[in-house]
Amino acid sequence: MDKAPLPTLIVLPFAILAKHLNIIQQQDNSFYSTSLYLLGDIICGVIPFLLIIFYVIQSLVKHNKEKYILMGVSSVFGSFLFVYSGTFFAHTLSAALILSAYLQYKKENFSATGLLLGAAFLSEYTTIWFLISWVLILFFKQKSFHKVSKLLFGFLPALLFIFWYNFHFTGNPFTMLYLYVADNFETIHKSTYGLSFPKLKSLFGLLFSNNRGLLLYAPVLLYGLFLVSVENNNSKLKHYAKYFIHPVILPFVLILLFISSHTAWEGGWSYGPRHLYSPAVLLLFATISHKNFGSFNYIFWLFATYGLVCAFLAKLTVLYSIPELNENILPYLISKLKDGYNTGNVYSLYTQKSALTGFFLFIYLYLLLTLLCIKKNCLLSNSKS
Repeated sequence: MDKAPLPTLIVLPFAILAKHLNIIQQQDNSFYSTSLYLLGDIICGVIPFLLIIFYVIQSLVKHNKEKYILMGVSSVFGSFLFVYSGTFFAHTLSAALILSAYLQYKKENFSATGLLLGAAFLSEYTTIWFLISWVLILFFKQKSFHKVSKLLFGFLPALLFIFWYNFHFTGNPFTMLYLYVADNFETIHKSTYGLSFPKLKSLFGLLFSNNRGLLLYAPVLLYGLFLVSVENNNSKLKHYAKYFIHPVILPFVLILLFISSHTAWEGGWSYGPRHLYSPAVLLLFATISHKNFGSFNYIFWLFATYGLVCAFLAKLTVLYSIPELNENILPYLISKLKDGYNTGNVYSLYTQKSALTGFFLFIYLYLLLTLLCIKKNCLLSNSKS
């Protein structure tokens, strides 16, 4: 109940129906059962993740880059984004909504952008920085009060709802349920919701560290940085300033600073910087949408293969439950193979079969996708020749 409410509100009617159909049953005198978590994962994890994959493929097809579909899909699967598609967290849902909002923003459909941003905010509060960033860009860069007003008007229903929601539970529209987290924060942190000021240690940890470094847990972003550096090889330093007012970069920077100021910036036991999930989706999407995506393939596959191996091993072993690490994630995951396999996957939960069987089934399907993409590329090459 201390989290943003939309994932609960979406799953609730399906849970009630499943309860009446006896699909969800009590487990240890509680309806918080495996079936309920699985239902939440499918609705808030699997389906939004597939939507993200759809947008990636759609973008490549739109720009006549069908032959890079395997690269685009591998960029997402080879990151911590894939890991959280198998959990009942809000991250994947909010990221799919943010990516949908970004696509509407690019079409200058600002009313729809505001509505989608509002839904993302009701899924994960930190996404408010996307609204702030895009309002700043529209107002100061485009000097369009009309566009800003449409964006804000679209966001208004979500704002009014959260005011009512807060008032209903806390008696104050501005007091959020995060203030009443029982175990996560000491009393001294509760008055500020665990926030203070950005810390260099946290910034380094969120970007570069073995512990939660974004560039290690979504390594294709390093390929994206390489493409940008090659594109601007002869540009002066001031030329790079334009990127900071970009609708992808500005919210990433603001969310990064915001999370780095939080006492729980590491995200607990998690696979990578889970609180950066939404901006990471846009960064990966921007990389895949880059005009030179598909160039320097050997560099891409170097990073993508590392990401795929790590993400698949995490799925097989610990899923998202990674403690604070001082070693590289890959040897850590390899060492966890001897401790048994993660049974928290759809196949194992429904069939009671070995997690290893489910894992190899997924590998088979992924290799099948690879072969289909290769075959498609050959057909495209032959048709053009």
